[in-house]
Amino acid sequence: MRPGRAVAATAVLVAVLFSLTGCFKLNMDIKVHSEKSVDYEVVYALQKDVLKGKSFDEFMKANDGSADMTIPEGAKVEEFEDADYKGKRISAVNIDPAKIAEAEEDSANKLSLVKEGDFYVLTMGNLSNDSTDPQGAQIAKAIFDEAVLKVTFPGKIVEANGAKIDGNAATIDFLATDAKQIRVKAESSAGFPLWILWGGIALLVVIAGLILLFVLLSRRKAQPAPAGWPAPAAPGGGPVPGAPVPGPTAAAPPSNMPPPSYMPPPQFTPPQSPPPAGPPPAGPPPGAAPPVPGHPPAQPGTPPAQPGRDGPA
Repeated sequence: MRPGRAVAATAVLVAVLFSLTGCFKLNMDIKVHSEKSVDYEVVYALQKDVLKGKSFDEFMKANDGSADMTIPEGAKVEEFEDADYKGKRISAVNIDPAKIAEAEEDSANKLSLVKEGDFYVLTMGNLSNDSTDPQGAQIAKAIFDEAVLKVTFPGKIVEANGAKIDGNAATIDFLATDAKQIRVKAESSAGFPLWILWGGIALLVVIAGLILLFVLLSRRKAQPAPAGWPAPAAPGGGPVPGAPVPGPTAAAPPSNMPPPSYMPPPQFTPPQSPPPAGPPPAGPPPGAAPPVPGHPPAQPGTPPAQPGRDGPA
């Protein structure tokens, strides 16, 4: 439903039928993707106490208000109900803002979204301070107990009159602002997100750490185990396949044993050639007396020793 038509219709209802205040709710939510694409949602609802058990459609038809429901081409209409209100939800995804403006053909303050350089600019009229319908604006303030517009842009908002800004979102309370026209200006691009930068740095650090760990483990596996070290054991008690197995080691000598004495290296003795063959050595001449114990053998030509003269017989 267009704000201008909503004000006119509800003014008639209030003046003629109810003379009530604060019974209508209008919530608009626009998410900008580009100057040619937005997500659009509007909730227009009446208090259940005012409906008195009737549906929203029945109430609007009975009071000639159904003609003021404006539905942009391609939009979807659903029933809306919460604890206190009942009405309609009109929504569209990736709709051209021009289609929303076309649906408000008789409005002097149509929704407009344009791109100016590196910025998006959204403008629309303020239903509670419409300069083209001052009387309707005053009635709107009386009959609406909630009228809010939220606009979200890809980039940071740099200007928004009568709005509460939170990063790239602006919230306008139509009943609280005196601005005759709502104007919101925001950057068309969000820029490079810092969280992506820091996330990339953290990922690089993790990858570098894994590479370093892999290199260290590879070098450790390539080195043989020192002599005397036990082989690493695999689960179950056996050696790890492929692990080097240490060889036998000599037992260390007792600490109380003296050091071994010096032993010279063995001498090399060349082999002796056998003596030349010849006549056997001459034996004692025939008739020679055998040698006396304790005396040297007699030489040839020496007379035998005489008893009593040369020594004992």
